[in-house]
Amino acid sequence: MSARLLAALVCLLIFGPCIGRAGSLPSPDHKVVLYLRSEQPQDAPTVTAMKRELEIQLKAGDYQIEWRSLGGSNGSEDGFIAIIELRGTCHAPKPGATLNRVSTGASLASTAVQDGQVLPFSWIYCQTLSEMLAPALASTKSGQRDFLYGRAMGRVLAHELYHVLSNEREHENGGVAKSSFSASDVLKDDFTLGESALLRMHAPDPGDDDAADAEESAAGR
Repeated sequence: MSARLLAALVCLLIFGPCIGRAGSLPSPDHKVVLYLRSEQPQDAPTVTAMKRELEIQLKAGDYQIEWRSLGGSNGSEDGFIAIIELRGTCHAPKPGATLNRVSTGASLASTAVQDGQVLPFSWIYCQTLSEMLAPALASTKSGQRDFLYGRAMGRVLAHELYHVLSNEREHENGGVAKSSFSASDVLKDDFTLGESALLRMHAPDPGDDDAADAEESAAGR
């Protein structure tokens, strides 16, 4: 890994505009139903790698992931429900692609909050992710590049679901639940949710769902 990867720290989380809560805390069997949506077609290999990585990350906390598409035929709603939106074009940038340099403090993803409660609505910003990863993936073969990009997406999504499932706005000191990532973080082989983060994800929800809309920012934490 080159030194420039370590310089590209990007803030992961800005809690976005509030919208109504669409789920309860995880059910006893820790089933999580994820509705995936996007305004444009996405690259199948990267989305497959993203899903696989998220399943690996949350399996350590005994969570079972079930993927669904909004507008498709749905099964029973017998688990915790969350909606994930992919924004932008989510695929590995080609070598030589012209991209802006990622800005310090730019967000890779965001999750909604209301009245201090973290809501199950999250967004991944693929343009920012592409800008961060382009230099590191420039010399990587096409198939491996797609896999690494999708795995990075899964790690970003695992960070957001840490907040959602724990109802916790604070971050951990290390691992996937820390406050900012570098390109080398999301590309290295061993980068997971730590034991402390997994314990928080199983803690009872101390809050209630009554609510006045509010917007909070966690940028720069």
